[in-house]
Amino acid sequence: MRLLSVTLVLIFLLGGSGTSGQTLQSPVAGLEFPEPKPFTSPEVERFSYNGIEFFLLRNDELPLVNVNVIINGGSWLDPAGKVGLASLTGTVLRSGGSGQYPDEELNELLENRAASMETGFGLSSGSARMNVLKEDFEEMLPVFTDLLKNPLFPDDRIDLAKTQQRTAISRRNEEASSVAGREFRKLIYGPESVYARHVEYATLENISRDDMIRFHQKIMQGSNLLVGVVGDFDPDTVRNQLEQAFGIFDEGDPVDMDMPDVDYEFESGLFFAHKGDMNQSQIRLGHIGGYRDNPDYAALQVMNEILSGGFSGRLFQEVRTEQGLAYGVYGAYTSNVRYPGVFFAGLSTGSENTLEAYEATMHQIRRLQDEQVSQQELDETKERIFNRIIFRYDSYARILAEQMSNYNLGLPEDAFELYIEQVRQVTVDDIQRVAIENLQPDKMKVLVVGNRDLVTDQLGRMGDYQEIDISIPRPGAERAAVDGDPVAGSQWMNKVSEAMIESGTNVGTLILEGTQYVQTPQGEMPLEVTSRLRFPDTISMEISTPMGSQIIEVADGQGVVRMGGQQQQLPQSFVESLLEDLKRNPLHLAMEAATLDAKLIHEEEDVRKVHIGGDYDMTIHISDSESLPVEISYSQFDPDQGREVEVTLILNDWTWNDGVRIAYEQERYSDGELVSRTLMSGHSIE
Repeated sequence: MRLLSVTLVLIFLLGGSGTSGQTLQSPVAGLEFPEPKPFTSPEVERFSYNGIEFFLLRNDELPLVNVNVIINGGSWLDPAGKVGLASLTGTVLRSGGSGQYPDEELNELLENRAASMETGFGLSSGSARMNVLKEDFEEMLPVFTDLLKNPLFPDDRIDLAKTQQRTAISRRNEEASSVAGREFRKLIYGPESVYARHVEYATLENISRDDMIRFHQKIMQGSNLLVGVVGDFDPDTVRNQLEQAFGIFDEGDPVDMDMPDVDYEFESGLFFAHKGDMNQSQIRLGHIGGYRDNPDYAALQVMNEILSGGFSGRLFQEVRTEQGLAYGVYGAYTSNVRYPGVFFAGLSTGSENTLEAYEATMHQIRRLQDEQVSQQELDETKERIFNRIIFRYDSYARILAEQMSNYNLGLPEDAFELYIEQVRQVTVDDIQRVAIENLQPDKMKVLVVGNRDLVTDQLGRMGDYQEIDISIPRPGAERAAVDGDPVAGSQWMNKVSEAMIESGTNVGTLILEGTQYVQTPQGEMPLEVTSRLRFPDTISMEISTPMGSQIIEVADGQGVVRMGGQQQQLPQSFVESLLEDLKRNPLHLAMEAATLDAKLIHEEEDVRKVHIGGDYDMTIHISDSESLPVEISYSQFDPDQGREVEVTLILNDWTWNDGVRIAYEQERYSDGELVSRTLMSGHSIE
């Protein structure tokens, strides 16, 4: 967009208007360019030691050495009740350090050497990387292998990694494209399939340090590793260094990489996921893909390039550019080695265009079967593929990575060269044939993620649909039965109502003004807050902070924050927390006193404890002398921690105005720790 703007400005300055008839001379006219240097793939040296396959590629352009380790085994090995084990292990393996180099010592050592080490696990494999200066390679290589072989997995780092993962879980529904991708994989592979499942609060909680140690011991065997080294080194010297450093691994047994079969049936289905904060729709449609060993692999990739090859693909040209029905459009026919891939097309479109955009996309898929592509379109598509080859080998590291991957997956070393030669041989007949044989547009899964209020009519015209629940499951909290006196409980809540609301007062919108002091690691941070609360589900807050002012608004179950002229949706978990607090506001409890399931559960000298059941599930400490709440306590789910926390509100300095009484001094605690304190300066009723 910025390049386009600059270009338009230059045309204007040069007098170009599209009708002037002037011809602008090319700015590169007359310049001569040298012939591009021919590319020769460098030779990769390979050897085996201790069950490990090593790949060496020398490159002395920079005084750097990079080590990349492929580890067979990933999240597909996670037990059903402990999904997230591989990912968590990969995170803490690095962050926790090793026996010789604990976390902080390792971080300091890497910083002093301008080096880096990273570890992680995906679906089918893990990776470990080290980047160092040439002069530090000999010293840092044993540090790297010690980290891989002897990680500490300290409890504090496990807790931190779990907290980070809980935060990610709580926010996983914020991006509609992520929701569409996640839920579509479930439709293709099955919700419990190792290829589609994902970590939940409950499965994360089930993972222990012992689980991580066992997983690490299973996969971190010499026969399960491939090690690639690229950089400025002497091959003979580095070979000896590698054998010595990786000699600490047992050869062991390799992980059986026979991944589960996919039980898939080709059948149509329309599915919808409601996301109320959207004015667009995310659409995914498709079915199961194929395997890499399909003889038609090259033809399928050319077909895919014709359909969804970026700016030049039919989906982009027709659905987005010509018809203006999509903000973004994409697709792929993927073919994996160890399990089947996916064929899909996807797009984001305005809610009002959902049906039309879907039909336009389906039309382009059916065109591949109904009519031959032109020879010109095929030639141009092949040319795009060939032009990308230069980026395939734009670094020695990518060359080495491809050879390691091919070896690990059982593909020939020259798999890519064979693919390119097969692309050259693809004909227009091949494109139509593989489209007919491999695409089933009448038996596709279709997923729409959008706002129910804006797309329901269009969904109905698309066919019968099934709604998908994308809510994030929370760990079940055990609630013990509460015994008490319901008659006395009801009487005391009526007293609270009378002590807080004058007879005949109509509580419409409660306006609160005051200063909230939020506890931070740097000390208290004051926030000037003006709130407008309409019970039980509407909130508007204007907050003045040292960084500027912001407005938070919650209505109809959705929330936004505005700051500096920008607007952003609030995470749904945050909105839910705000609404839970609003529901438990003392004034709202006073307004609903007659309908509450209240029981008197304890009496002290000057305090009565009343439990409110149902969805409230909270305890109110009521002053015997004033009939006012002095303390409110309840359990609330904290999405960042992935568990219930005990919330306590301490209420003092009750003040009348506009027929209602508000506590002008409030303190909020979470699990016994002060979170914030609020001093009210005024309140009123509208």
